[in-house]
Amino acid sequence: MTRSLLALLALAAPARALEPIPDRLVVLTFDDASKSHFTVARPLLQKHRFGATFFVTQGWDAATNTRDYMSWPEMARLHTDGFEVGNHTLGHTSVTDKTLRDLPAQLRGIDALCEKHGIPKPVSFAYPGNAISRDALAVLKEHGIRFARRGGSPEHPYKDGRGFAYEPGLDHPLLVPTAGDARPHWTLDDLKAAVSQARGGKIAVLQFHGVPDTAHDWVSTKADTFEAFLKHLADERYTVIAMRDLARYVDAGVTPTDPFGVIEDRKRLLERKADGGNARPAKDDADLRYWLDNALTHHRFTPAEAGAALGLTADEVTAAAARLKLGPAPERKAGDRLLVLPYPGGRHPRIGFRDGAIRPQREAKASVFAPWPGGGYAVADVPEAVWFEPEPKRPELLYLAHTHIPTTWDRRTVTLPPLEWTRGRDGSLSLERTFPNKVTLTATVAPGADGVRMTFRVANGSAEKLTGLRVQMCVMLAGLTGFDARTNENKVLAAPFAACRDATGRRWVVTGWERCGRAWGNPPCPCVHADPVVEDCPPGEARAVRGWLSFYEGADVAAELRRLAAVAFR
Repeated sequence: MTRSLLALLALAAPARALEPIPDRLVVLTFDDASKSHFTVARPLLQKHRFGATFFVTQGWDAATNTRDYMSWPEMARLHTDGFEVGNHTLGHTSVTDKTLRDLPAQLRGIDALCEKHGIPKPVSFAYPGNAISRDALAVLKEHGIRFARRGGSPEHPYKDGRGFAYEPGLDHPLLVPTAGDARPHWTLDDLKAAVSQARGGKIAVLQFHGVPDTAHDWVSTKADTFEAFLKHLADERYTVIAMRDLARYVDAGVTPTDPFGVIEDRKRLLERKADGGNARPAKDDADLRYWLDNALTHHRFTPAEAGAALGLTADEVTAAAARLKLGPAPERKAGDRLLVLPYPGGRHPRIGFRDGAIRPQREAKASVFAPWPGGGYAVADVPEAVWFEPEPKRPELLYLAHTHIPTTWDRRTVTLPPLEWTRGRDGSLSLERTFPNKVTLTATVAPGADGVRMTFRVANGSAEKLTGLRVQMCVMLAGLTGFDARTNENKVLAAPFAACRDATGRRWVVTGWERCGRAWGNPPCPCVHADPVVEDCPPGEARAVRGWLSFYEGADVAAELRRLAAVAFR
C-alpha cells in the first residue's frame, strides 16, 4: 500500500467519537444458559479470541438442573473470562402486552442474581422466545438496557431462522434484529447467508441456543457444526463481539420515530422480492476512479462506506484505490468556486430521524463543501420532496428522494429508474426526470466563489393543470464540521432564508429559495429548510424558482441575510 493511500485512508475516518462500522462485524449471542455454553462454546470462543453475550435465565428448572443448564458460578466464570452476561428475564417470560407489567420484576430478578455472583448489572437484553412489544421499549430503557436483541421475525417466520442485519439508526437499539437464528438443520451455507449481510454499515447479529441444546432439541446446534461456523468466521476475518460492544460503533441515543417502521418496510421489500440496496456499481475504471475520489478523498468516507455506495467490500475499495493511485485532494485557493459534488451515498447523510429517510437516493443530493479548512460539507436535496394536489385538498407526493411515505408512483406500483447528476465542466450539476404522466422536474446546482445558485423547474407535459406544488429543499448538516448539534437554538429561520451557526457561533451556512413558504429546521437530523411554493402550472407550460446556499464567517448574520436578499436570486 502506498504512503499516499495510507494517508488518504487515515483521513477517511469520519469526525466523530464512535468508531466507523467495519465490514464483517458480527455480534454473537447465546440464549437460555445452556450447559454447553460453558463446556463447548466457551473454549472454542477463547480459541478464536471472539467476544460473545450469554443471555441467562432461570426459566424451566434451570436453578436445579445442572445437567442441562449452567450454574451461577459457571456464569460468573464467563464474566471473569471477558464475556458478557445479559438479561433474558428470570423466568424466560415472553414479553407481550399481557406480561408487560411483570417485565420490571423479571429484569430485577436476573440483576439480583448477577449482583450476588459478582456479575455487573446487564446492559443487554434478549426477548425470550423472540416475542416483542412496542411498550416494552420504555421499560427496558428505564431499566438501563442499552441494546435489546429480537429475532428474525416478524419479517421472516420464526421457525426459518432467517433475518435481517442490524442497521443502526433505522433499527431501534432496543429492537436489534437477528440476522440468523441457528436451527438443527443449519449448514455452513446458512451461516454464510446470515453473516454476508455484515457490510455497508450493517451488523450481523447471530442467535444460538445450546451447542448442543440438551433441553430444547428444536434449537440445538451440533458441537462440530458450531466449531465449523467459528472457523469460517475466523478464516474470513470477521470481527466477533459481544452485544455491549456495539456501544463502540452505535449511538444508542439515536432512535427512530417509529420503532416498527423499518420492520414494515422490510416486509414490503420481501413482498416485492427486492433487496432494498442502494449501491451503484461503477461502469468502468474511469467511473470507479471518480466515485472513489469523490467518496474517499473529498467526503472522507471509510472504505466500508465507499463500498456501500459502490457495491464493493472494504477490501475491494482499498485494492481499487491503490491500483488507481488515488491521492489527496488538491489544495483550494482563495477566490476558487465552492466545491460541489454529487453525494456518493454509502454513509447516511443524517445523524438522527433516519426512519424519516429510509434508503436515501443519491440522485437528488449534492454536497457543498465549506470554504474553510476541514470544514466538511452540507448535503442539499434538490429536491427532497415534491407535493401536488391532483384533487383539491388531497396532496400527494410526486417525488421523494428516499423511502418514507408512499409517492403517487408507489401507489400505482410504478418503480422509477435511478438517475445520476450530469456533471458540467464548470463544476455545476444538473438533473432531469420525466415521470410517466409527462411531468418533468429539472434541478441545477451551480457553484460560484460567493455561493451556490440553484434552480428548480417544473414542466407540465400532462393534460392536467398542476396545482398545490410545494417543494421540500433539505440541507443536511451532519457532514459539516461543527454544525451537528441537534437543536433549533443555533438557527435563524427567516423566510426566504434559513441559517445555522456552528459551535463557535461565528461560522454560518445559509440557504434560501424564492417564494419560500416555510423556513424551518428539523433538530434530530439536523437540517435546515427554505421550502418554496411553485406557482400552479397549466398543461404545456413551465414554472421555476431559484435557490441559494452559501457560507458566512462573522458576528452579524442579520446583515448578511439582508445583503443576500438583494443578490441571491438574481
